[in-house]
Amino acid sequence: MTRAGLSVVVPTRDRPEMLDRVLGSLAASLGPDDEIVVVDSASADPAATERIAAAHGARVERALRPGASVARNDGWRAARHELVAFCDDDVWVHTGWADAIVAGFDAGARVGFVTGRVDVPPGQQVVGIAVSILDRPDPASYDVTTPGLLGHGANMAVDRRALVDVGGFDEMLGAGARFGGSEEGDLFDRLFAAGWTGRYEPAALAWHDQWRQRLRSIVRLDYTYGRGRGARLAKLVRGRHWRRFALMAREYLWAWGLTQLWLHARKRDQFLTAVTLARLAGVAVGFAAGLATPLRDGQFRARARSTSS
Repeated sequence: MTRAGLSVVVPTRDRPEMLDRVLGSLAASLGPDDEIVVVDSASADPAATERIAAAHGARVERALRPGASVARNDGWRAARHELVAFCDDDVWVHTGWADAIVAGFDAGARVGFVTGRVDVPPGQQVVGIAVSILDRPDPASYDVTTPGLLGHGANMAVDRRALVDVGGFDEMLGAGARFGGSEEGDLFDRLFAAGWTGRYEPAALAWHDQWRQRLRSIVRLDYTYGRGRGARLAKLVRGRHWRRFALMAREYLWAWGLTQLWLHARKRDQFLTAVTLARLAGVAVGFAAGLATPLRDGQFRARARSTSS
């Protein structure tokens, strides 16, 4: 039986070696009717992106502004299939990945998004803590009552109808934006509010390169992720989505925050204590900024610049 066609959007910026690796893995997973859309996120050397994409049969869109969410939005709007997957350039996928991603949408008529498993590459050493990993073994269905981490933007797919319904990714969230994370979590919140559900498919397996090798950079990263989480909480409060807010506040402030801080401090683990403190500080800063940032149609908007006469 022929499955539905799949468009895969790959944002990239100045990482040609990583781009070559992920495109090679996607080419081995996709079928003849699928496509790869590489979105060059304002790279300094766009010609390198063009060369690598051409070698793997991918087409290139050029984003004029940096930012992962900007690139993803440009990519899905340029895609030709109704099912649009997203892979980051620092992952690579299993040969059965595309079939598993598409199969996830068969779980129900209102499945708007599917997320996949993200693991540490075999034999790769993790410095400090693993970044952007989701390694649960069993499939799961998601709705507005589901707590916890539902998936990563590095390995997920969304029905175009659902993207149109909510206006795509919030371009002030995610890597390269004011709020440096939680763009996928915020998208899930808005999809749930619009009546869509989600699905986790562990067979849609990808590996995330643990390329961050300095402990200080991981602490900074968790602060950045915290800012995105705080902004996400602020948006839930302003939209009066109290059920989602209660679930995520419990995760961010208690389960992944104060509880972890107490455990790490008790064990005198200075690194993990610093990571948790940075994350909590980021949540507080992001929440305050998110309350003050203009919001329209469920998405943050840049404050209009005043002009002097």
